[in-house]
Amino acid sequence: GTTVWQSLSLLGRDFPLAYHAVAGEERFELVDAPGFPPLESMLKGITWTFSDGRAADYTFAIALSLEPYNERQAAFRRILIGWFLGITLTMLIVLSGLLTFVLLPLRRLERQVREVEAGERVKLTGRYPSEIVGLADNLNTLIDTERRRLARYRNTLDDLAHSLKTPLAAMRTLLAEQRGKANEPAQEALNRELERMDQRVSYQLRRARATGATGLGTEPVVVAPIVEDLKQTLDKVYRDKRVACTVDVASGAVFRGDPGDLTEILGNLMDNGYKYCKSRVRVTARSTPERLVIAVGDDGRGITAEEAATLFRRGQRADESVPGQGIGLAVVRETVELYRGTLDVGRSELGGAELRVELARAGLL
Repeated sequence: GTTVWQSLSLLGRDFPLAYHAVAGEERFELVDAPGFPPLESMLKGITWTFSDGRAADYTFAIALSLEPYNERQAAFRRILIGWFLGITLTMLIVLSGLLTFVLLPLRRLERQVREVEAGERVKLTGRYPSEIVGLADNLNTLIDTERRRLARYRNTLDDLAHSLKTPLAAMRTLLAEQRGKANEPAQEALNRELERMDQRVSYQLRRARATGATGLGTEPVVVAPIVEDLKQTLDKVYRDKRVACTVDVASGAVFRGDPGDLTEILGNLMDNGYKYCKSRVRVTARSTPERLVIAVGDDGRGITAEEAATLFRRGQRADESVPGQGIGLAVVRETVELYRGTLDVGRSELGGAELRVELARAGLL
C-alpha cells in the first residue's frame, strides 16, 4: 500500500489512489480529489518477480486531467447550440416569408371582402390563383345577386305602396263627396278606419324598406348633400312657420350603408324638429371610420322623461295638437337598431329636445 515510484508531475503530492488492482486486472476510474483537477485514471495490477525469486504485487496508475477535454466539449456544445439557433432562425424566416407569399392572395381576398362589407368596394377585383378564383367569382355572384334582389324587393314594395295608397285615397274622396248625404256618424267611423289602415300600411312599408347593415356592395354616402336637400324641402313645407335651420355637418361625414335608410332617418328627425320647434332647428353630423353620429335639436318645449319612454312606439306622439301619424320615430328606431346603433333623447342647446342617433357602418360586427 506504499508508493514505490511517482512521476515529477506529482512532486510534493501523493497520487489519490483509492483502489489497488489485483494482478492481471485493468480498470478505469474517475478521480475527484482535493487539490487535483478532475482526472481519468487507468489502474493495472501486475505481479513482479525479482531475481532472487521473490514476487510482489504492484499497481501501476496513470491519470490524465479532464480539464482540456471538458473545455473542448463545452466549446463544441456552444458552437453546436449556435449553429442550431442560426438554422432554426433561418428556417423560421424562410417559412414566414413562404407563408406570407402563399397566403398573400387570401389576405387580399379578405381585405376586399371587408371593403365590400364597409361599402368601400362594389365587388372583388384582381387576379387570384386558380385554387381560389372560383371562390372570388362565387362571392362576386353573391354580391351582385344580393344587390339585385334588394333592388327588386324595394321596387316591389314601392309598387305595393302605390297600389294600396290609391284605393285608400279614392275611398276618402268618395266619402268626402257623400258628406251630408249619408249617415254622418257612419262616415266618421269609416274615415277613422281608413286613417288607421293608411297609418298601418305606411308604417309597415317604411319599415320593410329599411335595408339595415347588410353592407354588400353599398358605397359610402356623403351626409351633407342629403341634409341640405331635406332642409330645402322642409323650408318649403314649413314656409309659413319661418324656421331658421342651422346645419353643421363635417365635410368628411359619410354613412356606410343604404342611402335610403339615411334619408329615412334624417327626414324623420328633421321633420320632427321643424314640426315641434318654435323657430329654430340645428342639425349636426360627425363620422369616424366605424360610426356616424347625427343630432337634431330644436327650441320647442322639449320632451319629458315620461314622453321619451313612449315616444318611439308606433302611433305615439309627444304633442297631439300637431298633425301626424306618430310612425316616423318608430321607423327611425327600428332602422337604427338594424345598424346596431342607438337613438337617445336629450336637451338641446337651443332649449328644446335633441334627438341623437349613432349608426354603425354597414357590415360592422
